Amino acid sequence: MIPLSRSARVLVIIAAVSFVVMALLYAFPSHSRQTLLVTTDVCWGWAAAFAAFCCFNTAGRVTTAEQRRTWRWIGAGCASFFAGALVWTYYDFWLRAAPPYPSLADAGFLGIYVCLIVGIVTLVRGQPTRRPDPELILDTVLVTFTVGALAYEYLLEPLLAGATARSTAGLLTSIGWSIGGIAVLWMVLIQMLRRTVFPVVTAALVLPGIVALAIGNLVYAVVALGGTYQPGGPLDLTWDAGLLMIAAAAALAPDRVLQLERDRATPTSGLTARVVALIVGLAGMSGMAIVGIVRPEPGVDVAIIIGIGMLIIGARVLYSLGVDRRYAQLLEDEVANQTRSLMSALGATASAERSLRLLMEAVPDAISVLDREGRVLDENPAGRSLVNAQRSGFDWLDSAGTRIARKNLAAAFDGELRRFEVPFQRPDGSDGTAQVLFAPVRESGRIPKVLALVRDVTEQRRAQTQLQQAEKLAAMGQLVSGVAHEINNPAAIISGFAQTLLLNQLTPDQRETVQMMYDEATRIGRITTNLLAFARAGSKERTLVDLNEIVRRTFALRSYHLTTLNITVNLELDESNPKAWANGSEMQQMLLNLLINGEQALTGVTGRRAITIRTATAGEDHVRLQMADTGPGIPPDIEEKIFDPFFTTKPEGSGTGLGLSICYGIVRDHGGRIWLDSKASQANGGGAAFTIELLRDARSHQRLTPPPMPAPPTPAAAARAHDGALSVLLIDDEEGLRRAVLSFLKGRGMHAVAVADGADALRALQREHFDVIVSDVRMPGMSGGEFLERLRRDYPAMVHRLVFTTGDTFAADTSELLRDSGVPSLVKPYDFAKLEDLLHEVAKTSA
Repeated sequence: MIPLSRSARVLVIIAAVSFVVMALLYAFPSHSRQTLLVTTDVCWGWAAAFAAFCCFNTAGRVTTAEQRRTWRWIGAGCASFFAGALVWTYYDFWLRAAPPYPSLADAGFLGIYVCLIVGIVTLVRGQPTRRPDPELILDTVLVTFTVGALAYEYLLEPLLAGATARSTAGLLTSIGWSIGGIAVLWMVLIQMLRRTVFPVVTAALVLPGIVALAIGNLVYAVVALGGTYQPGGPLDLTWDAGLLMIAAAAALAPDRVLQLERDRATPTSGLTARVVALIVGLAGMSGMAIVGIVRPEPGVDVAIIIGIGMLIIGARVLYSLGVDRRYAQLLEDEVANQTRSLMSALGATASAERSLRLLMEAVPDAISVLDREGRVLDENPAGRSLVNAQRSGFDWLDSAGTRIARKNLAAAFDGELRRFEVPFQRPDGSDGTAQVLFAPVRESGRIPKVLALVRDVTEQRRAQTQLQQAEKLAAMGQLVSGVAHEINNPAAIISGFAQTLLLNQLTPDQRETVQMMYDEATRIGRITTNLLAFARAGSKERTLVDLNEIVRRTFALRSYHLTTLNITVNLELDESNPKAWANGSEMQQMLLNLLINGEQALTGVTGRRAITIRTATAGEDHVRLQMADTGPGIPPDIEEKIFDPFFTTKPEGSGTGLGLSICYGIVRDHGGRIWLDSKASQANGGGAAFTIELLRDARSHQRLTPPPMPAPPTPAAAARAHDGALSVLLIDDEEGLRRAVLSFLKGRGMHAVAVADGADALRALQREHFDVIVSDVRMPGMSGGEFLERLRRDYPAMVHRLVFTTGDTFAADTSELLRDSGVPSLVKPYDFAKLEDLLHEVAKTSA
């Protein structure tokens, strides 16, 4: 049953009711001729107008351009019929006489056939045509000959035989009436034969109305030529029925097309069209033969027509038999080819299935196929190992994990791709984290099973946690570097004022207090220097490094913390001060990592807690450094893993697993080696002992600096300026430090001028001459490096009188400036006695 729209139902009902009313009017005609004429004319006009309206309405509802044009042409044909009905009515009512034959009314009536033929051609225009072949040619000839023979024998010949009393125009009009419908049917058959795609839906709906019109017109052609046509009879009902059937077809067409897909997408079978052609030929020739036999005097022309038709049919059948044999052979060959292809495909499928099975077995992740209840349908070896040979896919999870998994499984059977993580117990008994993927498997629009992929991501999550911890440590290192640099300046101020006060006459208690201030400020300086050295690690610059000094400096960083943990540190340092060709910052980082590692190992020890650090020479080419603790030691089964990145035995969150790995990388980068020394551990009474062996370099290493620029001769008056006192220009952005240094220098009998930046210093140089210039490296505005460039350009004689001070010699830009310039330097907080000695040395060298 075709679902119809509301408008389609209304139009079909109107057409049906109209037909019933017309049938009743024609079944019980009025005795008044005038009433009968009115009834006939109204029925014609209503049927034609309603059919035209339905066709044009359908043209606005269909989807394709071809269908729209087709229904417009059919509507135009109905409108032409309506126009003929109006002309006929004009004769009946206004002229009170029957129209002549032929008249304008006949032209309007016959116009419907022209429009129908154009509509059919429009409908199939653009559709692909079949390649011309003998079969198509024979079928076309057979249909055309049969239709022509039937039209001649039963339509044209009777008309010609009775046309003696009629005009040529009347005869031609009757011929048009008689063969118009047959011409439309012939056009449909020919187009079905020629086209590979034919809109059979539209054609099937319109054909009943065309057949009804053709029958009515055939009868009318005979009676009109004989002048015996009477209105109000069955002939008028036939025309009305044909038009109403076209109207109903137009109303049904849009919904019918939507139900059975697009007309243009509905292919017709070539075999169907050719069978229809053969049936038409056989039926036509058989009918003519039967009629010829029944006639008292069969004509010779009928025998000739039947003979020609049978010859065409015979040729068509013989050609079909030959084609069928060739087709059978081709079909047999194709079946053989398809069989071979099928066997090959089956072999390829089996090979692909085997390869897929091997791939699944090689994948280390667990792969399982689950049903809706979570039962395992298939799995790889890793999956069997995970679920411990149980048939449920969730037996390896605890209750909480099972709830999570079942919730996601239900979502997967609803068509969602689910990813989630659940905790589980690993085969070794440790807690782990599993990453699970549920992917729905679709078959014929439904989801009968779900593919589950399970991956153990415990190590990845642990590595991510350790990486986050390492990033925190790196950020902490940057923070420590910044804080240590900023502490140096106030420490230098405190140290400076303390040293200035020590030059004055003080009571013993006051001197002791000030000395303590100076000592603690110096201690702050040592701590910040060590922190900066550690925070600035990463430089690849190598030099001769005193291992004993590195050990002392590193120990100073952790000494207080180790004391709070009751850990004793023994420094057994070689008195020959062994030196290694290394990067001092990286050496300090390595020692600090080993020291922290030993400290963490001793945290849980209840007995003696001690760490011993030793330095020694090892032949002529190497030096050794050893760190041993009295902790629990390292189990033999993990000794090979202790240098692996992120390997740790500590609980998650309390260690990164990078300490020993970093030590290993630093030592290897220096061409040395590091190992766990079992003999040293036994000699130390247990615990762990790590030995590092590094290359030494016997060369005396001195920093190469460019020679100072030759000083131009200065007048004697300049040397005796300021009553012979040493004149110093101090450049520093810290006001407190400037005041402390000025106070000290003036107390030592020197002439000193202090400014806040390089620009003020250049203006001071324009006013007077200075024996020494002391400049900070990092300053707002003009930095120390920029000030040096200005000196080289404007006061080249003053370059060799410059001294730099800085709170961070480990910064890359600062160390590069000090190395390339060759300018003497002091590290904040500096000893004022060393400052005084350096000032006199620079002034003496530059004199």
